Amino acid sequence: MDDTAWGIDIDSEAGLGMLLIACAAGEPTNTHSPDFEILEGPHQDEVDGRYWYYFVQLRPGVTFASNEVEGYWECGGEQPGGGAAPVAPVPGSGDADDWQDDNDGEAQVKFAPKGGVETGFGGIARG
Repeated sequence: MDDTAWGIDIDSEAGLGMLLIACAAGEPTNTHSPDFEILEGPHQDEVDGRYWYYFVQLRPGVTFASNEVEGYWECGGEQPGGGAAPVAPVPGSGDADDWQDDNDGEAQVKFAPKGGVETGFGGIARG
């Protein structure tokens, strides 16, 4: 999915996280949020250039797992939805379990091998 963002809590006690934005049009611009500060980035993924990631410092008490983080960015000169967009936990990450429970346990994949499906960044999708 293009023009979409995901987040992962790297160290929730310290408030460190990673923001991942899919933007095939090139480097996202005007990236910001009231929920975090950008520490470093953007860095373009070396394998799939559509993905850009940032290391962020989340505000106290905020986590990506809460599924309440909003972000602003422009991809190809346009903001998704005309403004703020939700930043969901990275599917397959430890944060995704809570998110999936809030999502009524909907499967991330329809059919999955016995061990799950590698989703990238070391995550495993549940079937």
